[in-house]
Amino acid sequence: MKNIPLFIIASSIFFSGCVTPQVAINPRADFSGINRVAVITFTGSKGNIAADLMTQSLLASGVDVIERQQLSSVLKEHQLTASGGFDRATAKKIGKLLGVDALFLGSVVETTPATSYLINTSGGNSLSKVNEVAGSHMRSEGAVMGLPDSQLVTTAASTSLISRMVDIETGSVLWSASMSYDGFDITSAMSGITRAFVRSLVPIWPAILKPL
Repeated sequence: MKNIPLFIIASSIFFSGCVTPQVAINPRADFSGINRVAVITFTGSKGNIAADLMTQSLLASGVDVIERQQLSSVLKEHQLTASGGFDRATAKKIGKLLGVDALFLGSVVETTPATSYLINTSGGNSLSKVNEVAGSHMRSEGAVMGLPDSQLVTTAASTSLISRMVDIETGSVLWSASMSYDGFDITSAMSGITRAFVRSLVPIWPAILKPL
């Protein structure tokens, strides 16, 4: 891998995630009756963070969302399990108890933390050798003192999320989306995805008052 400009390498590291989510919409869905929603904890690693960020993105767009602490209390009180696979009866019961019209569920498919690399260059900006340093959330530090023709560059953290909106009355999936994204850390990558998820709902869901 020689004669590759360093800025191209850095760009490919930080912007390799998908730009928009893959979205599927139920052609029979009527979003006009969906006014209040709850976000269930996503399954997988860091599922709580993903659900919190989905809640934040929905709130920022003007959607009426149940506070997640309230959701947890109701589920615990009534001995209900919120998971990606609960049945229609459970979804309907949760919806009635919370006074919501739909539930957002999801899964964290993959999370990869940021990693630092020591890049040794020669002859200007051409790449000579790349050595992994360690898992880290460090950003690019530029030249490394004491190591001529070297730079420290950090890959973006990456994550993949899947989410869906379920009608509590029918149990039907109204909307589903999946996306992979890169960020300086896992939280920023997840935030980028949840914001994109909400943006994909703008054309079909009247409850969104302030498009992100």
